[in-house]
Amino acid sequence: MKKSNLLANLVLCVITLSLLGCGGGSGGESAQTGSGGSGGSGGSGGSGGSGGSGGNDGDGSGEPDINPIPQTAVQKALSTGNASYVDNSLEFIEASQALVAQYNEDYNHIKQALSQNSEGEPLRNLHWDPTHDTAIILPTYGFNDVILKTNKAMQDGYANQELVIGIAGYTSDDNRYAALASNPFRTKQRFPDSVNEEMDTWLKNLVRWTSSTDSPQNVVLAQLDQSHYFPDDQATRNWLTDNVNASMVINADNTCDGSKLSQCIEANNPDLLVLSQKLNDGDDIEDVISGLRLAFTKNIPVLYLHLDGGMTDLGNALFAEMNMTYVGDNYWRKLGLSNWDSTQLINQVPDNIVQQQALLQRLKDDSFTVDLNTCDDKSCPDESNMDEEFYIAANSIRSHLTSLDSKKVDLFTTDDYEYEKLLLLLADHYRQDVQYPMGKGVTERIDFLRSYYSDYAVYNSRVYNAAQPSLGNFSTKSFENVPLVPKTIALESKRNFRSAGVYALPGKTIKVTRLDSNEVSTSIAFNTLRSGATHEFSGNDGYARPKFLTSVTYPVKPGETIYLTSAYGGTLQVHFDTNDIDVELRFENVAQHPVWRSEADNDSFVAQLEEGNFDWAELITPGFEVHSKLEKMQDSVSPARWDKPQDMALATERYVHNLPHALAGFEGPGIDVIDEIQQYAKNQGWQVETIDIVKHMNADQANCGYGCSGNPYDAYWSFDPLGHGDLHELGHGLEKSRFRFSGWEGHSTTNYYSYYSKSRYYQETGKVSACQGLDFKGQFEILKQSRLEIDPNAYMATQNQANWSWGARIYIQMMMLSQEQGILTTGWHLLGRLHTIEREFNRLTKSEELWSANRGSIGFSDYTLEEAKAISSDDWQLIAMSYVTQRDMRAYLDMWGFSFENKAKQQVESLNLTTMPLKYFASENTGYCLDDFAKYPVDVDGSAVWPL
Repeated sequence: MKKSNLLANLVLCVITLSLLGCGGGSGGESAQTGSGGSGGSGGSGGSGGSGGSGGNDGDGSGEPDINPIPQTAVQKALSTGNASYVDNSLEFIEASQALVAQYNEDYNHIKQALSQNSEGEPLRNLHWDPTHDTAIILPTYGFNDVILKTNKAMQDGYANQELVIGIAGYTSDDNRYAALASNPFRTKQRFPDSVNEEMDTWLKNLVRWTSSTDSPQNVVLAQLDQSHYFPDDQATRNWLTDNVNASMVINADNTCDGSKLSQCIEANNPDLLVLSQKLNDGDDIEDVISGLRLAFTKNIPVLYLHLDGGMTDLGNALFAEMNMTYVGDNYWRKLGLSNWDSTQLINQVPDNIVQQQALLQRLKDDSFTVDLNTCDDKSCPDESNMDEEFYIAANSIRSHLTSLDSKKVDLFTTDDYEYEKLLLLLADHYRQDVQYPMGKGVTERIDFLRSYYSDYAVYNSRVYNAAQPSLGNFSTKSFENVPLVPKTIALESKRNFRSAGVYALPGKTIKVTRLDSNEVSTSIAFNTLRSGATHEFSGNDGYARPKFLTSVTYPVKPGETIYLTSAYGGTLQVHFDTNDIDVELRFENVAQHPVWRSEADNDSFVAQLEEGNFDWAELITPGFEVHSKLEKMQDSVSPARWDKPQDMALATERYVHNLPHALAGFEGPGIDVIDEIQQYAKNQGWQVETIDIVKHMNADQANCGYGCSGNPYDAYWSFDPLGHGDLHELGHGLEKSRFRFSGWEGHSTTNYYSYYSKSRYYQETGKVSACQGLDFKGQFEILKQSRLEIDPNAYMATQNQANWSWGARIYIQMMMLSQEQGILTTGWHLLGRLHTIEREFNRLTKSEELWSANRGSIGFSDYTLEEAKAISSDDWQLIAMSYVTQRDMRAYLDMWGFSFENKAKQQVESLNLTTMPLKYFASENTGYCLDDFAKYPVDVDGSAVWPL
């Protein structure tokens, strides 16, 4: 489609502030030559610019004026990416509406040309069984449209579905092309009933429309298969000569494939190129793509016929070149056409575009019926109407734009993508008027939703992207005196990402060049914040920052330079797909915020924190990174806590990265190998899993609650490597639900990693980092009473509390008992053993062969694979706990009120183990992390007295 000329004409016609007339006839020509359109309306204003009969100075003769026609404000914005050329944002919406109408008209020309026979009668009963060797495909709006859809499953037992198997469109130079997801000429040759007469007529129309002639004389066939199941070359050749032109000149099979394609096109200047995705041995994909591009450059139309239902590397390249998307294989769908009405597609605008246009109209005239007051935190109920009137359309816009953005498509350097550019420019315009904080109950609804729309239409793959003036509590600094500098960063790759240690200022284009040539996928991103940390519907000031501050990732290949501009700015991150590869990146036009990487940064880091030129600071260690708001980082590294930042970094490595992961049974860089955990597992013949990723914390706003787990986890508090909150959120990423007995609350397994780090810190430094207070005495008294009851197990079952601390205390008691019994020198390591046996259990249950050969090595010799997969967490813990302690845990766990299936009890009995004694360990509420661990055993006999 002629994107640039089309939009030039559309904009002139639609802008109500302009005085130009909207001419008939060849509007594009009159804009260039000054000739009046048909009826003397002046096309797009002629050269004079006022419409009418050619403008003030135009004489209607068709001769060009001396002075070029000035661009409208929307045209200037489209050509530059600068929304500020337009005073009224409504102009972008009106231009978008006009563009959609023009696209619909243009695609209707295609559909109408295909949907009638030579007598002008509609084709309403198409039949085509493309067979299961068919692809399902999708068009790209603005480039092409649907011309053929399935409507019926051609075999019983499959569902009828409407999916796309035909597409047609125009290139930006108005060159025609079409694509079918299978080859109907092949199916007709192999299965004559697969295509009916009306489908044959439709196919003739398709060839004639694509080639722009009723009788193409010369056709080039390239990359078509010729095999038993796919005789595509022969079938296509036969159908064209039998149905279109008997004297058509067609090259011999394979004579125009690969590097010969461009030669054939130059030599023959064909009326049509028919292409598929078969790449012959010795052919190069780039040669085929060069041939396709040459065809488009020479205005040679293209008909693509898909081979089989999957994709080849050549197919992927061709789809990208023709702006098509592969959805999947028809093999599992068996879809085709039966009595299909080809006229149904006329005036059919894609649903997502209809929804998006409706959203733009509501943004234009404030016709929302949304009730924001029914929304809370970051979600809205159905009755708010937000889903119907905003989210469905906004999410489809965001999904499409982020896909293009991640591919680094600079929309404003091409004549294509007018629709997307208008969506972006509207958001850019709205963005300049945003003032945080906003609230659902105090901000005008239309202002709230226009700002919200701008959040959903963020795009950084461009050179011009104006800074958003108000960034709320994300960034409050003006950066007036912050210098822009170049910086070369050397990193060792670690999944999933690491901080680059530099900052992008809002609205400033950064240049990133990759200097190394190593094999690791590397990409750049802005920020680390989760969108859920913006609580836009909380109270009257919850909408206090943009919603989507973290960008998509932008790949940068060895030797490549990319340019990115963020309206928000922020810390820059480097994402990797593999570990331990050296990567070197050159950043230009960036700023230096406070970053600690090594001991050498101690003084400068503190000084930069005190200067306060940035809202963000980062502390980077090999296994853990802190991304923190300025004031929170100042608190984290304050002299009251640490003598110097290095001390906090070392504590972070040991108590956040090292010890929790060691307790979870992992090996990896910076993680201690503990004889009673990892070495024990190896001695059993189990595999010990390696963990080698960088974990992250955002000291900012929490995605949920006051702190929220994940990687990164985020919280409202300042980071503290020994803080319970930080270690608690880390624990969520390590805990296993299989370690919870029936009815236990989720947090019952979360905190052991925190307790372990704190207890080790006390042992190693003599300093106290207090653990949570746990009421051991109260629990003991309940156990004691149970021994006086007729049925102690039943009594305890009724006492089995769901709150997290009940389960935590039980597990800590088992850890203490394991230490007191001499099973472990450090009772905490019982949890590590459970982690290693649990991973080995999961590994073995992946196949019958593994399970049958090795189930005895984990104590489950009596279980079939099916039984193992179905085992309850209670039964699993009984067996696994017995195995790793080498004690019969039946009586001990019965003491706590648990019940088990006979099979699990029989499995433990078969292990012939010493019975674990019934003991409880006294401790002050926080003493278990200090000096009370496994020190004060008490018999559970109904008479023993609490010793503390």
